[in-house]
Amino acid sequence: MALFVRALDGNEWEVCNDDGFIYKRRRRRRPLPEEAPQTDPTEELKRQQRSRKKRCLLAIREKYQREIEQWEELSAALLRLTAPTTTATGAGSAYHALVLPTPQCASTADDLLAQVEAQETAFRKVSDLCDLVDSFCEAREEAMIRSLFDLPIWGSPRKLMRSLCS
Repeated sequence: MALFVRALDGNEWEVCNDDGFIYKRRRRRRPLPEEAPQTDPTEELKRQQRSRKKRCLLAIREKYQREIEQWEELSAALLRLTAPTTTATGAGSAYHALVLPTPQCASTADDLLAQVEAQETAFRKVSDLCDLVDSFCEAREEAMIRSLFDLPIWGSPRKLMRSLCS
């Protein structure tokens, strides 16, 4: 361990004591440590609050920006979907105005109407079958639950012991 003793006169030598070994050496030029500017704790707290508030506001802004972009994409998709139908409807109405109804068209319309009615009855039958199966499953489930609750082991502990011993 070195102990430094500085001479009070303004010379450039200093006396060093290194574990009993004493010697002189040229004084090193050590720059004085500059004092760090003292920051006011309240000012630092305000600065941190401003930076936190800025980060939060930026995050909210990004979130809303993404949401706006999603809505714009959905709006554009909706406009793309509705645009062809309006042009097709306009062209179809112009086509129907030009074409006179013929017996062949009437029979085709009747055939299509009959197909739609057949599909409707088929859907109704399937729906009725689904309701029937659903009610059957519910009844079966209730019967299973009832059989579990009616077991003798759910009575008293004495009945449980008797049923286990027999």
